[in-house]
Amino acid sequence: MTAAVETSEPAGEQLGRFDDLMNESNGAADDDGSSDGDIAFENLPEDSDSEPEMASLGGSGRLATLRSTFLSFANFGRAGGATQLDTMDGNMWAKFCRETGLQNKRSLTPVQVDLIFSKVKDRGERRIDFEDFKDAVAMVAEMRRMSFAELTAIITAKGGPQNSGTMAEYNKFAEPENFTGAYAANLGLGVRMRRHADLDWKLRLTERPKVTPGLRASFAMFNQFGGGAHGAMKMESRGFIKMLRDCKVLNRRFNEAAADIIFTKVKDRGERFIDIHDFALALHFVAEEKGTTYEELVAQICDVEEPSCSGTYGEYNRFYDDKSTFSGQYAAKFGVIKEENHFKGDSHSSWREGVSPPADAPGLKACFNSFCVFGGGEPGAMDNVKFAKLCRDCGLLSKKFTTTDVDMVFVKVKKRTERKIGYKDFRWAVYLIGEETGKGYDAVVEVIVRAGPKSSGTVAEYTRFHDDKESFTGLYAEKFGVVKPTRVRRHWKEGRDPPKPVKGVRATYQAFCFFAGGNGVDMNIKIWAKLVAETGLLGKKFNMTSADIVFAKVAEGRKLLGFKDFLWMLQLASEEKGKSYEELCERVATHAPDAHGTKAVFTRLHDDKDTYTGAYGANLGIAARVREHRSWKEGRTKPRSVDGMEDVYDAFCTVNGGKPGRMDLVEWQKLCEDCGFFEPDKGRHFSPDQADAIFRKVCETQSDTVGYVDFRWLLDLSAEAKGVSYARLCKAVLRSGGPR
Repeated sequence: MTAAVETSEPAGEQLGRFDDLMNESNGAADDDGSSDGDIAFENLPEDSDSEPEMASLGGSGRLATLRSTFLSFANFGRAGGATQLDTMDGNMWAKFCRETGLQNKRSLTPVQVDLIFSKVKDRGERRIDFEDFKDAVAMVAEMRRMSFAELTAIITAKGGPQNSGTMAEYNKFAEPENFTGAYAANLGLGVRMRRHADLDWKLRLTERPKVTPGLRASFAMFNQFGGGAHGAMKMESRGFIKMLRDCKVLNRRFNEAAADIIFTKVKDRGERFIDIHDFALALHFVAEEKGTTYEELVAQICDVEEPSCSGTYGEYNRFYDDKSTFSGQYAAKFGVIKEENHFKGDSHSSWREGVSPPADAPGLKACFNSFCVFGGGEPGAMDNVKFAKLCRDCGLLSKKFTTTDVDMVFVKVKKRTERKIGYKDFRWAVYLIGEETGKGYDAVVEVIVRAGPKSSGTVAEYTRFHDDKESFTGLYAEKFGVVKPTRVRRHWKEGRDPPKPVKGVRATYQAFCFFAGGNGVDMNIKIWAKLVAETGLLGKKFNMTSADIVFAKVAEGRKLLGFKDFLWMLQLASEEKGKSYEELCERVATHAPDAHGTKAVFTRLHDDKDTYTGAYGANLGIAARVREHRSWKEGRTKPRSVDGMEDVYDAFCTVNGGKPGRMDLVEWQKLCEDCGFFEPDKGRHFSPDQADAIFRKVCETQSDTVGYVDFRWLLDLSAEAKGVSYARLCKAVLRSGGPR
């Protein structure tokens, strides 16, 4: 038996080797004088490819149960009289995987479910039949590392499709018995007249609900809640709904909308309120809606002692809660009597009556005017801000005399509708300050005369470009009369000899210019920065900023520099570092550009070129190899699945400790040997080398195992190589029952 060994032969060479082996086998058979005929499998019936014969192989009955499940999912959601389908679309396949528990987040994701469906369906089709469905189930078993029998048992235990959906909430108005008008007529229901349209329907009532004293008291209590603006015997819609809410009458079936409809039903047309009798009638209808008696509902309402009060408690606000602060119309409305304002109208200066005017003092008026004009004011008129500054600069403020007292004194002495005070009012203000502080008028005048306005602010720091007029240029120099001496600017290259190239410098220059796709001739600032960094030119005296300045100085507005400019940059760098030009060139000549970067993590879909498809695969010649590898399936009919074949396949997969759903070359060779494929007979000879070639032909690219779908292709190609039918070979496999 041929051992399973790894091979590096290309797909084309493997296919060529397979064709050579087939030709050698057919030639050997012809030389022996044998002709095509039935293989001499012991005790096997004659060949037959008919569907009844194929369906009868195995006989385990598992496919019948699986087909029943397939049909139940394929026809899920269709009407009973509709034609039954024998195909399944992608949505039903996804529903099948989801409800049978095959789909999860690890071994079989929703994306993999869609990929399996796309793989088993025919190109251009959107549905799969039962044969494709079995192939899909076999692929699922392979991905979940389970045998076909185990997976079929799980599917059978789950049963058929399940009904899942969202249950709508109860809606009273969706019930047909509540329909009216055109909706009731369309459904053939009796059209009921609207009761509230008949103004006399209340009069025709044979018996009205009784109004008990407790009900009357509760009715009045809820009407008076919140102020009772409409009286104790009138209830509006909001009060009716609040009463039902506080009495725990409302619920999900009987909500506020239903209560509002009953209120509208019992009230008179054009009215907004109901009386006690309409209220009792409304409770009667509420009891009917809730399925209880009127007496029980009245007892439930009377048990409530008082309406519930829920709200936000406002914080204390003096201008709202303190009525003594009210004025004008609000004071008249709430009966607040205000004391006579002595500062109003002609009585503004009444407090001065009986008091002699303060005498003028030397220097007081000059000090008054100095504060008035400070900051851009006019003499003889002082506003509140200047008056407060006078008190602050003169040191009159204290714990007894605060800024609030300053404002009150100013308001007291100024005339109504005025914003400033004159010199006379100012003397009266000084008089009041003396009384408030207890110092007297003369002492306060003496303090004010000795003081004056103080200027306080932030002193700006010295700024040469602002304070030094010699640094001004252009229009500012002309405006401030600054005469700038005329300077003649000399080029930095004047008086310098061009630097001479040193051996090896040009090669280093070209190597750096060629790095990362350069042209080898021009150097930009990035290449220059890389050169000075990797050649060790950077240091304390010559840093990266100095390197940029040197490049800008030599470039003079250009972006690309040549070799001669590069030598000038080395000359300037040597001057900056304090070393000789030759020493710097020797250092540069001994270095080459370093290639350093981040190594990317291996990505199969990018680094493995065999995974490329379409235009990318065509550019690398991969698509042609894939087409060559797959071309043998074109024009062939897919081999049919046989009941019981999956069990034999899984038995051979696990013979050497392997996992179900994956067969390698060793297990395939053992199957061929145990099932008698290699036994000589009057047909074509089938050798282990041919079995090896067929396995490598069917095996997926970059894989060394085959699944159940490709296993059927192995049997089909083997039957063709032996000159027998596919059904005859399946009989031999089933007759073996598994590995020996």
